[in-house]
Amino acid sequence: MFTVYGFITYLVQVLLVPVSLFNAKLGTWTKGRKNTWKVISDLPKQDRKTVWLHVASLGEYEQAIPVLQALRGQATPPFILVSFFSPSGYEVVKNRALADAVCYLPLDTASNAKRFLNHLNPDVALFVKYELWPNYLKALRHRGVPHFLIAARFYKGQSLFNYSFGRKLLASFEAILCQDQQSLALAQEMAPDTSASLAGDTRFDRVSQLAKELQPLERIENFVNQRFCLVVGSSWPEEDELIAHYLREHLDDDFCVIIAPHRPSKSYAEALKSKLNEPVALWSKEESTPSRVLIIDRIGILNQVYQSASVALVGGGFKTGLHNTLEPAALGIPVLIGPQFDTFPEVVELVKQGGLLVVHNYETFEEALTNFHKQPRLISEMGTLNKKGIAEKLGATQRVMQAIENYL
Repeated sequence: MFTVYGFITYLVQVLLVPVSLFNAKLGTWTKGRKNTWKVISDLPKQDRKTVWLHVASLGEYEQAIPVLQALRGQATPPFILVSFFSPSGYEVVKNRALADAVCYLPLDTASNAKRFLNHLNPDVALFVKYELWPNYLKALRHRGVPHFLIAARFYKGQSLFNYSFGRKLLASFEAILCQDQQSLALAQEMAPDTSASLAGDTRFDRVSQLAKELQPLERIENFVNQRFCLVVGSSWPEEDELIAHYLREHLDDDFCVIIAPHRPSKSYAEALKSKLNEPVALWSKEESTPSRVLIIDRIGILNQVYQSASVALVGGGFKTGLHNTLEPAALGIPVLIGPQFDTFPEVVELVKQGGLLVVHNYETFEEALTNFHKQPRLISEMGTLNKKGIAEKLGATQRVMQAIENYL
């Protein structure tokens, strides 16, 4: 199987350069990887432990932040390198990561893995969620470097478990620290000889910390101006259509909506403005025209925007994959989501507890907002349930640190 995998990876490496000429995101990805070897080769020789942490993208990096903070808070902090697979993570974080060095992960070939580890010489390697790169894992195992899968999340039907190759990858780890009971059961079934435990989800620690630290944005507060405010986080066309329909049906001035599209490009923002067919303000433009709608056409401030919300609608639950519900929940805000959430255990629990409400179509969406308008106490009650649900899940970071402390 390694032979087949190696051939496919080599083929991808050959094809990347010509294909990237016609794809901007892939071009960024390819160009960024060229700089990796300079970053790695320029690393100074370390007189302290070295920790390599790998994440796929921005979401997994956010998940890893509490662990990075805990590592940096050690009496003798280790040298930390964070690697990314995706440009949507690396390009956002590269200049502000909680690490001594940041780079793209070179493609997973045997030669790249050997070269990468020869330069970095890590004492511990941490992979987040389900980042499983066969040649890197094989090279780590060959060098005797303890490596851990943290915040591991598995689900039934996952392609990883359809082949013995995937099971061997799981068996490579020193320990698998799982987010939830289902993931733990699957890990124990697929890699029975590997230590697996229920450590919890570090995202709960992260969003709880953010809720305490973040301050509302003055410009957002001025826009809301004591109106009932719906914040739509990481919206897709399905959520945008709900908003457009609601605005057409409800002309009241005591309602406002802030939309943060999942892809906040200029073209998407302009198309959304046309769809809404009423005065719309853009975050990127200082506009004085009164409006009920503000579009956040940049990334990085959604968690602050949520603080001004009466209610949040989190995007992706109708078609594309649900986005982060924990950030608004940690702020004590009721959260609306689409019906496709069964593969997110943390969401299933918050729905059961009553802080998250599922809307299936426009009628149920309109009914929910009407109820919030008529019963303000419902906002407080659901928000309290969300804060309680988050608080009950804290402590994953401490459990991760306990698992790796003997290697630091």
